[in-house]
Amino acid sequence: MSIRQTEIFFVKLLLLLLVLCAVPFPTFAIKPINVAVLPPINTANFRYLDDIHVIQSTIIKPFKYPYYSLLPADTVQKAAKTYLAEHKTSRLTDEKVLAKLAANLSADLVVVVELSQVRQDRMHTFWFDETYIESDIVLKCYAYSSLLDRFDMIKVVKYDRESESIDTNIDIIFKDLTEQMLVKLPYKRIPLAGFEKPDPFTANLQ
Repeated sequence: MSIRQTEIFFVKLLLLLLVLCAVPFPTFAIKPINVAVLPPINTANFRYLDDIHVIQSTIIKPFKYPYYSLLPADTVQKAAKTYLAEHKTSRLTDEKVLAKLAANLSADLVVVVELSQVRQDRMHTFWFDETYIESDIVLKCYAYSSLLDRFDMIKVVKYDRESESIDTNIDIIFKDLTEQMLVKLPYKRIPLAGFEKPDPFTANLQ
């Protein structure tokens, strides 16, 4: 190849690279799953709201960007209140209700936790001079995925008698039980295969 031909070759190669750089390619960014987490349902009539808040702050932890996008809490709460006002016999733990809320909120996933039972008794044994805490607590988590049209219900229970310690504090128990539910729920920090939100570009090619 002569010097002239070599120069022409490199000029063409340079032009080709410039053209390729200018052509926009489709991006395959992660599409966050829109998640609506409803306020906890307190059917146990537990009166300490700060401890109930521990449940809510724990349940939302895995739903983080870029895999998830949490809808504003006030928007979700307003939608739930509006729906219940219009459908007075409905329960937020029903699959059909969660599916309707998902549609109203344009949510891919709706999650709600029910505090259905709370009882703690404190007793002291004079023989061993020790204080025990007897706990009987039940939490249930309900989740509806509009992407899969799937409904999940997870139940966790704390039924135990143990020596009084920081671990028997009700807020610690609530946090532990909520984390147990998250382990069982099929929606993790990184969505499992089959739970990802479809990419619009890929869907159009099919």
